[in-house]
Amino acid sequence: MSEPVVRVATAGDREELEALIDLCYSVIYPGWYEEELLNEALPAMLRIDPRLLASGHYFRASLDGKLAGCGGWSQSAPGGEQTGKGGHIRHFATHPDFMRKGVGSAILERCIAEARAEGLQKLQCFSSLPGEPFYARHGFATIEEVTIMMGEGAAFPALLMEREV
Repeated sequence: MSEPVVRVATAGDREELEALIDLCYSVIYPGWYEEELLNEALPAMLRIDPRLLASGHYFRASLDGKLAGCGGWSQSAPGGEQTGKGGHIRHFATHPDFMRKGVGSAILERCIAEARAEGLQKLQCFSSLPGEPFYARHGFATIEEVTIMMGEGAAFPALLMEREV
């Protein structure tokens, strides 16, 4: 198997990337979150913010010519809150067939390198519960447990994590 190829995602990639996110989250979240919560929260979680997609900081990765993952970063947190000298990791997903093959790591390493090049000092992310080990392997530490409101008032448990850039 070859190395993941990471490129900037475009608005034309939106449908394919959102389908990938749906597949990924539908596979990894059951068992971590109640079905009722997922039914309420997932529709809101599947949409990629158009500003993020247009920023040039959202990526798609391919492995052996197949869409394998996506993710990116921004200088603002989800919702647009500015983070000063920090950035925020956003909307990561890996196709279940390509998990643990370096796809997410390749995208995250690109995000970290770009954030560093732009002078940021730290990166944060809102990790899902099953995502914590991935981010911890990449130097992120859990700051606190948080609840993110999704959809029509679904309280989604997550973890605020952070690392130096």
